[in-house]
Amino acid sequence: MVVGIEAVSVINRMAQWRERMVCSLLFLFPVLGVSLSHWFSGIYVLIFLISLTTLYRPQREPLFPEERLLLYFIAAYFLTFILSSLINGWSELQTRYLGVEIRYLAVIPIYLMLRSYRQAGCWLLWGCMAAAIVVAAQAYFDVYVANLSRATGRYSPNLIGPFAAMIAAWLLIQWRFQYGKRWLLLPLFVAALFAVALSGSRGAYLGLVVMILLIVVMSLASWQRYVAVIVVIIGLVGAYATVGVVKERVDFAIEETSTYFVNEISGNSSQQITSTSTRLEMWRFSGMAFWKAPVFGVGRGNYAAVAHEYFSAGKIRSDVANSAHPHNAYVETLLSRGIVGLIIFLLMILYPLYYFISRRQQASYTALLGTVHIAGLMVFSLTDASTFIKGNFVSVFLLYLAVLFSWHVRCVREAKTDQVER
Repeated sequence: MVVGIEAVSVINRMAQWRERMVCSLLFLFPVLGVSLSHWFSGIYVLIFLISLTTLYRPQREPLFPEERLLLYFIAAYFLTFILSSLINGWSELQTRYLGVEIRYLAVIPIYLMLRSYRQAGCWLLWGCMAAAIVVAAQAYFDVYVANLSRATGRYSPNLIGPFAAMIAAWLLIQWRFQYGKRWLLLPLFVAALFAVALSGSRGAYLGLVVMILLIVVMSLASWQRYVAVIVVIIGLVGAYATVGVVKERVDFAIEETSTYFVNEISGNSSQQITSTSTRLEMWRFSGMAFWKAPVFGVGRGNYAAVAHEYFSAGKIRSDVANSAHPHNAYVETLLSRGIVGLIIFLLMILYPLYYFISRRQQASYTALLGTVHIAGLMVFSLTDASTFIKGNFVSVFLLYLAVLFSWHVRCVREAKTDQVER
């Protein structure tokens, strides 16, 4: 009997230490992700390895239907990669991409573990508070010390910009719902905005606007919404007028887009090659190449090979073929995984978005956090495919989704239980 009690005590202590370790990793996860190589991926893998030790816990609470459905969609998305790769011929390239795609399966044991840690979400958000300082410092160093034209962090403006925008949105939500010393969040919010501005990422600018508008619509009363929208508009105009990087990038995008469509209408094929025109041409080409394999796609990583076939035939420009993907997550999914993959991809992101929004009355705080997370990534994905195919972004998407969705499910269930007891 004594031996049994001691064994139970040891198991409980191990479980406590495991939870503390995971919560510490959740806090650290956002802090240095844009500054150190493989930070996001490394912590994601560590949490996954720890989660494997909890798989055979005998007293695990069964999954709720909404949780099972989400995990089914994520697993199905991974299977579309396997299926399309096998159909189009598995090569060394697909083996290399498997290292990223396997993260979609790895989130299942991670989710099963995190759903039992009540403080997981708080630790992740506290990490975002520290990360706001780091991304601002990184942006300052890149632009004003290293004399770069834009803040890049360890990777590129297309990571530091969107991630800083997400941090800013999460901080704003915390300020809206937290009442103890919430004034501390305002300078952190400004620091994150500073990093977004210096990144020059137009996708981050657009995503930030959409996320802030969602916060306004979902958390404020009717008259407060109008005031908040006016404040947002004034802030956007102020940023455009006073921050040189913002004005330059916005003007450049408008000019490139208008020039592209004017030349398209006039039939001018000698138009200047720009980043925007190249993206638009990539999407046009992807629409043509989609019919090559409409059901299961041409396979992950095969964009360049297919594009060079069209370039050799004189159907597209050379710059369209000199890329690994079409810089749009939806177009990339449709081309590489076909219509089947796109449908499952949309289910994977739209189902949790629907659940967050539809259950916001029971748990408005977690609903808003989750909604902003999904919506932000969806907007970033309009001009970038790395949000769902690169290791850093995939780790951010899946880990935050696991924490926020499990947190929201728990809050919704507890709210329903309280209503029944009353």
